[in-house]
Amino acid sequence: MNCKSEQYRFARIEGYCITLIRLEEQFKDRAVNFEKMVAAVREQLAKENLCAPWRTSETERAGCRAGMRLAGIHFLSQYREALRNLRLNGPA
Repeated sequence: MNCKSEQYRFARIEGYCITLIRLEEQFKDRAVNFEKMVAAVREQLAKENLCAPWRTSETERAGCRAGMRLAGIHFLSQYREALRNLRLNGPA
């Protein structure tokens, strides 16, 4: 595998995992409306510092940013799906 593509892939995985954990921790044990979650994801993505500051090359930084975006999308889609299931099935 190409060294740059490997750097990008590892940084993307790292950015994804760190961002997803941060978002999950921020909202665990709380019911929040969807707009607040979208605002929190935007805040995470707008941070000037990446979640992995040790990633210094442009390739790594791009991978980290891509992972952060993917985590935000995944987090919001999971929450949206949970809301949809709750509406369809009612509370457990």
